[in-house]
Amino acid sequence: MESRPKKMIRLKGTNNFDDRLSGMPDHLIVHILSFMPTLDAVKTMLLRRFGNLWTLVPALWFDFDLYDRICLPDDEEVTYYDVFTSFARFVRNVLLLHRSPTIDSFRLFIKPLEIRFEDRRIIHDIQMWLRFVTDRQVKDVDFCFDGFDKLALPHCIVTSQSLTRLTLFGCTLEHRPHVDFHMESLRELSLSDVKGSNEAFNQVISGCPNLREVKIDGADELSVLNITPPSVHKLCLNLQNLDHSFTLSCPNVKILEVAVSSRHESFMVDAVAVSSLQLVNVADLPYVDFSPFETFLRQIRNVDVFTLSRDAFQKLCWGKVKINFPRNRWKRMVLRPCMYDKKCLQRTLELLKSSVKLEELIIYSEFARCIDEYESPQLSTTICEMPRLKKVTILRSGGFSKFHLQLVELLLGNAVVLEKLVITPHQNPLTVVDEMHLIKQVSKFRRASANASVIFA
Repeated sequence: MESRPKKMIRLKGTNNFDDRLSGMPDHLIVHILSFMPTLDAVKTMLLRRFGNLWTLVPALWFDFDLYDRICLPDDEEVTYYDVFTSFARFVRNVLLLHRSPTIDSFRLFIKPLEIRFEDRRIIHDIQMWLRFVTDRQVKDVDFCFDGFDKLALPHCIVTSQSLTRLTLFGCTLEHRPHVDFHMESLRELSLSDVKGSNEAFNQVISGCPNLREVKIDGADELSVLNITPPSVHKLCLNLQNLDHSFTLSCPNVKILEVAVSSRHESFMVDAVAVSSLQLVNVADLPYVDFSPFETFLRQIRNVDVFTLSRDAFQKLCWGKVKINFPRNRWKRMVLRPCMYDKKCLQRTLELLKSSVKLEELIIYSEFARCIDEYESPQLSTTICEMPRLKKVTILRSGGFSKFHLQLVELLLGNAVVLEKLVITPHQNPLTVVDEMHLIKQVSKFRRASANASVIFA
């Protein structure tokens, strides 16, 4: 007997053919469009439901590279100047049609450039766009102007009272002694590959009384930096190809991240007025003489937390020059060793010997081989007494080498008040066999503290 096909059951009050997009409120669609590049948001006008909702988005995002790849044909006769002219026309039309009374975010990426922009009309266009968004009380501005060495920040930006975040790449800062730089609401300032004199940089920063975070990346001409606003609590410095002395004054900064890359013997980083620093992260070191690094360590010896990144640790291990680490008062130290040999262990022990106030040590173990695959460094198991070290954490992302095994032995045998040594996988947990082998090895080590416990998390 053939079974009859079941009837389609339709729930009362529902329509299987409803278009969920049509029922979505306008403000939600506008919110979704605000996360898209403006070029894509404009294209949605071809959909009946979207219409001109793109004109209400509070975020504008113009990417010249994206426009070049999508909107223009691959024609050898089209010059780069023609491409930019078309892009500028698109930006102008969008701004003319834009109807939102305020703009939360404005992003403009013009990178890379293949011609020299000698035409003043192009620079005038960009300055007009900036004036438009500042008139709309823009809060977040992100500019990438690679190749615009002649483009200086217009007056409307350096006097904006609505900006809370400003990111610049590749333009020029001009010192204007007769202009009052004042950005009352600015909280975050990021300057990458920005040209300008010491006076120009310091004028911009001093004109932001409520600034909280400053990032400077690749300012080759900068030699004196004064972070004067009392509200600044974090400073990130990436000094590339430094070939001269650099003086830093940041009397109110609490967090400092610094990276120095140099092959010049004449470079020097002099940190003055840094008594408020609480955390210092050294992200990179030069290849040359380490005497400037020793000087820098003496200047930050009173901070609470000291962090040495993987790249910096690698330069430290490669260097053949003896380093006299000054005695410090660091309470917490974070290390990211890059190699697991005798030189790496020696540098680690030198840092521990100079840190007599250390209470917590965190070590990131990356790309380590298993215990049986690595030659033991074979250093002395006595380094010095660590009177305050209470907690050690080793975060593994691979195997557990004999470097780590001997380091654990040194710490257990010399930390007299150690309470906890935690070995935990950051990534890629050990196999059961390797973990049991590790537990067996660690259980044989002498412990200077009767309360010390080893935890395998």
